[in-house]
Amino acid sequence: MVSTQLERPAPAIRTTSLERGTFLTTDLAAARRLFEEGLDLECVRYAPDALYVRERGHRPGEPLAGAPYLVLDVREVPSIANPQAMLNHWGVFVASQSDVDRAYAILVENKERYGLRKVQKPRAAHGAYSFYFEDADSNWWEVEHRILKRQYETLRKIGDVV
Repeated sequence: MVSTQLERPAPAIRTTSLERGTFLTTDLAAARRLFEEGLDLECVRYAPDALYVRERGHRPGEPLAGAPYLVLDVREVPSIANPQAMLNHWGVFVASQSDVDRAYAILVENKERYGLRKVQKPRAAHGAYSFYFEDADSNWWEVEHRILKRQYETLRKIGDVV
């Protein structure tokens, strides 16, 4: 059998976790409302024009305490110079397909409150049941339940295929 793993030199940096991504908004308060109310994410405003966002559960005594997490570093800007496309999206996971349907119904019902531009209908594709929506700043989001829970784990075990 031919190995699909690429031969690589020793890494220059020994990364222990993926930490942060930058996210732009023209209205920090509106973005925070979407994150906290719509997506159940935890926010902290650390500067007049900046906000950190992460999933809930990482505080001491909570189920994810001590586990690594990704932080969205949200920055308020006067305008969005490069609107995003749907394939450049952020994603959140939910526990079941019915949670996807519930999230869809809530976001459709509150589309104006959260300033959403588009909310696509849920569908099953690529081992997941999900829907996409676009926020007021052209950032796309996916609310997803993995039907095949092994998707990322299997891909990592298989390795590179091209």
